[in-house]
Formats: sequence, C-alpha cells, structure tokens
Amino acid sequence: MQLLKQMLLSAALAGAVAAAFLFVLARWWKSASRCAGAIAIGAGSIAGHVLSAGWSPFPPRSATHWLFWFAIIGVIAAAADALVRPKGPIRLIAWTIICTIACRLILQPKFSYAWSAAEGWLRVFAIALGAVVLTCCLDLIERKPFGPATLFSVTTVLGAGTCLALVLSGSLLLGQLACVLAAIAATCLLLIVAVTAPFHPSGAAAPLSLICAGLWLSGFFYAELPPASALLLALAPASVLLPLGKENYSPWRGLAFRTALVAVPVAIAVALAFQTSPPIEY
Repeated sequence: MQLLKQMLLSAALAGAVAAAFLFVLARWWKSASRCAGAIAIGAGSIAGHVLSAGWSPFPPRSATHWLFWFAIIGVIAAAADALVRPKGPIRLIAWTIICTIACRLILQPKFSYAWSAAEGWLRVFAIALGAVVLTCCLDLIERKPFGPATLFSVTTVLGAGTCLALVLSGSLLLGQLACVLAAIAATCLLLIVAVTAPFHPSGAAAPLSLICAGLWLSGFFYAELPPASALLLALAPASVLLPLGKENYSPWRGLAFRTALVAVPVAIAVALAFQTSPPIEY
C-alpha cells in the first residue's frame, strides 16, 4: 500500500509539472513551442524521479541515476535543435553520437565486469542505432496531423505497458519511473484535448526516446525483463506509421485506432513478462 501511494504521488506530481510547463510554453510563450513538448517531458520526469528515487548525483552511480540525466540531455538536445535548426544529416549524426554516448554510459557496469571492449562497443552501436530509429519514429508521429495528441496517447500506452513489464520483471523502482512517464503523457494528452484553441507543442521525441531506451536497457540488463518484451516495446511505436488506407475519418477515430495498434505489441510484451516473472513466495 505504501508503494502504491508513493507511485501515485510521484505520478501525480510529474503530470502536474509537465502540464504546467506545456501550457505555459505552448500557449503563452510561442517562441518556445518548438521545444515545449521536450521541456514538459523533461521537467515532469525530473520531478517524478526526485520524488521516487531522490536527487541523482553527478556523476551517476547507477543505471537508475542515468535516467534522471537522460531527461535533461533530451531537453537540451531538443532545445538546441529548435534554436539552431540544423540540416537533416547534421541532426542525424549529432543525435547518433548522443545516443551512442548515452548507451555507453548506462552500460558501464557491463564493460567493467562482463564484456570485452569489442563486444561491448558492438552492442552499444547496435542499441544506439535502435534508439535513433525509435527517435525518428516518434518524430514522424509528432509531425503527422493531430501529431502531438497521437504521440502522447502512444506514450501513455507505452509507458503503462513498460511499467507493468518492469514490475513483473522484478524492478519496482524502474516500474515506478515508467509509471511517471505514463502519467506525464496522459496528463499532456488531456491538456491538449481540453484546450480548444490551436495547441501544437513539439520536440518531445528526443527526451522520450532516451528515457524509454534507458528504462528498457535497465530492465533487460539489470533486472529480468525478457528480451522479447524489450524488443516488442521498442518496436511498438513503429506500428503507428503503418498505412491505414484513406484517412477520411475523424482525427479522434484515427487517434483511437492508432493507439489500439500500439496496444497490441505492448500487451504481448506484458504477457511475456508475466509468463517469465519469478513465482511469488508466500
């Protein structure tokens, strides 16, 4: 009961902080709308992380600590992209470097105790490539008509599924941090729906992809998250980009349909985590 209370408190705080930043930046400070989504995700994640796990030291001493700094790195990258507006190839190269460094940092214990340098870097490059592809998928979702609402709806399902899968895999803290992410996305979605005036925050893809990748990597390498579950969760956002024929239906119907598409691989990932979860001892 105490854990559930703490989880709900951290989720509520994170959602409130994210909604406040999103509303102020996207509605009252128009020049910041290009990175309003990123700042909302980052600020909410930081608030939820501090309430769940405390302030993370620098340099971080564990993988969980890196999730705090990944949110900050994602916000800085999104803000820099909005200010500089570099060309596509430069953006891709810069983000690939950031993802590679982030993966290397969170997997440092494996380099120290389990992997050779060659094996470790091969894994890092492969995972970083996957993180870049995930970012591109989230960015494409955000750029579509009704994109911000779709992105936050997809993230709500993805975060909730990640939370369940991580809890079933034996990590309550990682599950709590995933719950924080789901609460942030759900609150931002509700805000976009509730505000009738044009409301188009953007820039959320960078921090979202880093936080999600950090959660899945931590669950897989430092908990008991099954590899199939981690892979399904990582691939789930790509299902939103599948062609659905002529999109002559209402935006709300399209939003519901695309969210349902994402829910299928997420539900399978949770089921696999439940199937391989350790038995409960009484």
